[in-house]
Amino acid sequence: MYMHWIDWVVVAGVAVFFIALAYSTKKYTQSTSDFLAANRLAGRYLLTLAEGVAGLGAVSIVARFQMVYKAGFAPNWWEQLQAPIALILMLTGWVVYRFRETRGLTLAQFFEMRYGRNFRIYAATICWVSGIINFGIFPAVGANFFIHYCGLPSHYELLGAILPTYHTLLVVLLSLSLYFTFSGGQIAVLVTDFFQSFFVNIILITILILLLVKFPLNQVFEGLQMAPEGQSLLDPFDAGDVKGFNPWYFLIGLFGMVINRMAWQGSQAYHVSAKTPHEAKMAGVLGSFRGWALLWALTLMPLVAYMIMHHPEYSDWAAKVNGILAGIEDEQVRDQMITPVTMTLYMPVGLMGAFAAVMFAAFISTHDTYLHSWGSIFVQDVYLPWSGKELEPKAHLRLLRISIFGVAVFIFLFSSFYRQTQDILLFFALTGAFWTGGAGVVIVGGLYSRWGTTSGAFAALTSGSLLATAGMICEHWWSDWYGTDFFLTGQEVLFFAMLVGWSMYAGFSLLGKRTHFNLEKMLHRGGYVVATDREATGGVAVEHKWTWKTALGITDEFTRGDKIIYGVTIVKSIGFFVIWIVMTVLAMTVGIGVKGWSTYHYYVNAMFFIITSFIVMVWLSIGGLRDLFYLYRDLRKARRDFTDDGTVRDHDFELKQGTEN
Repeated sequence: MYMHWIDWVVVAGVAVFFIALAYSTKKYTQSTSDFLAANRLAGRYLLTLAEGVAGLGAVSIVARFQMVYKAGFAPNWWEQLQAPIALILMLTGWVVYRFRETRGLTLAQFFEMRYGRNFRIYAATICWVSGIINFGIFPAVGANFFIHYCGLPSHYELLGAILPTYHTLLVVLLSLSLYFTFSGGQIAVLVTDFFQSFFVNIILITILILLLVKFPLNQVFEGLQMAPEGQSLLDPFDAGDVKGFNPWYFLIGLFGMVINRMAWQGSQAYHVSAKTPHEAKMAGVLGSFRGWALLWALTLMPLVAYMIMHHPEYSDWAAKVNGILAGIEDEQVRDQMITPVTMTLYMPVGLMGAFAAVMFAAFISTHDTYLHSWGSIFVQDVYLPWSGKELEPKAHLRLLRISIFGVAVFIFLFSSFYRQTQDILLFFALTGAFWTGGAGVVIVGGLYSRWGTTSGAFAALTSGSLLATAGMICEHWWSDWYGTDFFLTGQEVLFFAMLVGWSMYAGFSLLGKRTHFNLEKMLHRGGYVVATDREATGGVAVEHKWTWKTALGITDEFTRGDKIIYGVTIVKSIGFFVIWIVMTVLAMTVGIGVKGWSTYHYYVNAMFFIITSFIVMVWLSIGGLRDLFYLYRDLRKARRDFTDDGTVRDHDFELKQGTEN
């Protein structure tokens, strides 16, 4: 074993703390709305931090390790191209704001309002199937990490029986995730994810400092220079030959960021838990700050791993790592474990256990969130609409928990038998495409247009799913058929599925029977306003005239503090984009060279983010603690509406011919 007993004490202490925390939330879960959306009482800071760690996850950390080890700084560079687009999405509350206005407890509840019950069931089924398959490798990646990072044996003896460590870890970790989810639904998920975020940030910043002290950046950059031509880890313009993670991967991601906004439902409960649409919007704005420390820490760790594996000074360490990796039969698992195994060579006692605890927290935070999401979607959007039943709160909550348990059983079996054939992020893109290939246009068209039709929605979702399915089949069996890898990556399959989905939606909607949908009613505007959703404007949905402020997304709901946050966000995003443009122009004209890129990465990607990360973490944490206090207070005082259970009882959203809304 690589772990000292002190490390195990750290892991056990963290686990006990979060288990007790989850148990403490149980008494607040009294209704379906509590379980699914924390009774819509979450503030912006709480949402920002909790959702951040929910989206991080042990599988995401390992996936990031795998990508950066292969592509170096290129992902960070091409992700900066997203800055102006991400800024516009955040400032306008694109999709997020309007969806919260619908007051749907799930995305498919909005689909029923907009396209009818049959489409709700159809869309939710596709979403659920795509989601649980995508989710299927999460436990496997997490379990493999703990085995190889902690140095656990492949088998152990218990009462005379020889048992596999891998399957034991699957059972233990999934059981704990179920406990967190069962305890208090979304309330438990929110609270535990918030504290997990706080813990993860502190430990990763500590590890970041350790890495900078132990491995000077100039030495790390020397190791990165040993990458072959066309696969540079420093120069993003010399990385076109990096398999899977070339510039096209990130450009497609930029395209999907816009048209598939909020389409993925792995953390769907966070989309519906905000106090108001404005709080949901501001949580998105704050989200652009929360990942600064995480981003650089999770970038530097695999870069140090690459340096260890390639720099002559660390040849002895590299030999040890290769010896350990040689014992891993599965190629994909071996590829995923390079960074975690190298970490065992330099992590001190205590911090070694702290990072294991970080991965435990990340594992639980993602799994309880995803279990909650996919289990809820099946009940709320497939079974109950199909059966036409309306259940008493206790029976409803019991059914939700049964469904969540069923999802856990499925991903246990999937992780037990499925063997990956491609990198984690490419697997995510491919399996996610089954849903996101056509979902984005259905969401955008439903929220922002009256002309989108049910037939267009069916056509978009069906075509996108079929194309993605064809891609999954080809990717898995192409080499058996033709002896070569499939010529499209999972990300490229997703791109073509999105294009087809949007074309089908527009074609079928415009060529079919025109609709006159009452968007005002669905979005609870005008005479349909819900006062609690408009606290900042006295319970009134204000009609905003076109001005430079409203163009930036600044409305009557904004406080002075909101405007300051907006201003800082705009300056930050534009500043980084200007730097990106300048560096791009220099790279394509006079050339920058390895030394120039090393200097850029040192000052911009390292020093700036390290310094500001402390400030940001303190700021968001204080706000999160305040929101947590308000959440508990409001849950104690809240009067529950037990009819708020995700059922659409009013389907009259059709306007008379010629009526405008």
